[in-house]
Amino acid sequence: MFDLVGFDTCIDTFYLKMIENAAISDIPTEKEPWTLKDMVGHLIDSASNNHQRFVRLQIEDDLHFPGYDAETWKTVSAVKSLDYLFLVQLWKQYNRYLMHLIRNMDPACFGHCWITDDGKLTLEFLVTDYFAHLKWHEALFDDTVAGIRQTVRS
Repeated sequence: MFDLVGFDTCIDTFYLKMIENAAISDIPTEKEPWTLKDMVGHLIDSASNNHQRFVRLQIEDDLHFPGYDAETWKTVSAVKSLDYLFLVQLWKQYNRYLMHLIRNMDPACFGHCWITDDGKLTLEFLVTDYFAHLKWHEALFDDTVAGIRQTVRS
C-alpha cells in the first residue's frame, strides 16, 4: 500500500520551502534556467496530468495517455505572469485533492495500466512514482535556491 503519512509530509515540507523562498522566486541561475516559479508551474502541470491518470485508471483497465513536454507546457501555461504565492497555494491544494483521491482509491484498480511506448505502468506505480518525482523536484528546488543565494551574494 502507499505511505500516506510520508506523502503528506512530502507535500507539507515542500510547501514550506516554496513559501520561504517567495522573495527569490523569479531569479534564474546559470546552472538552472528555470526559476522557482517555473518549477512550481511544472509541478502543477504534473499534478494535473497525474490527476487524470489517477481517476481514469480507476475507470478503465488499460489506457493510452498523451505525452508530456515540460518546456512546451511551461510556455503555454505562461506562469511567469502569475503571482508566485497563488501558484504555491494552487499546488498545495491540488496535492491535497490528489491525496483525497489516493486515500479513496479502489485497491482492485492498482493493476490497471497506462500503456506507453516503453511498456505498461500500473496505477500503483504511478502513485508511488508521483511522490518520488516530487522528492526529486524538492532536491532540485533546494539546489536552485542555493544557487540563487550564491548568485545574490556574489
